[in-house]
Amino acid sequence: MAEEFSISDWLKKAKSDPKEAAQPLVIVLALAFIGYKFLYAPKVIELTKEIKKKQRIEADIKTVESAIENLEDIKLDIEERKSKWSKAQQLCYRKADMTAFLRRVRELAQKAGINVKTVNPQVISPLQVGKISIENFPVSFFYTGDLVQMGIFMRLVEMEDKITFISIPPLTPNASGVFEVELAPTTLLIPENLQVAPPDEQ
Repeated sequence: MAEEFSISDWLKKAKSDPKEAAQPLVIVLALAFIGYKFLYAPKVIELTKEIKKKQRIEADIKTVESAIENLEDIKLDIEERKSKWSKAQQLCYRKADMTAFLRRVRELAQKAGINVKTVNPQVISPLQVGKISIENFPVSFFYTGDLVQMGIFMRLVEMEDKITFISIPPLTPNASGVFEVELAPTTLLIPENLQVAPPDEQ
């Protein structure tokens, strides 16, 4: 049966002979080193990995939270763009509505007291607005009268819901003080298959 180790006996021997203290001390240090290497050190490495993983997860969570906070702003921005785009389309005639524009010009002239016999379609010219191809559609009629009627007509054109503009030709009255000019109201035609979504979302 092995002799039992006594700390008090070992301390007495260590005082008288330092060599006696060396062997148990080496064993204690060896056990401490083994414990550190095989028990503590791996746990530290594992803990460090878990901390880094936790930090990455926290960073991802913050990114998601930030995206969620901005989501409502993004939704509002999209809805605002759609609303503006829808209103912009309502300002234009569709290509199928060319005859409606002809009728509308005659109606405005009549409101201004101008007797218009015919409104003549002119050459349509293509126009590129961003990614959208639209067309300039001018019509014309011959006007004979004074500046009052012309001024009223131009004001009515300015107040139109649909885009309608007109350029003023050189105005020179004849010998009777009457103006004889050809007026050319113009509108914009958009394609029939134009998408409802704004151009930057297509």
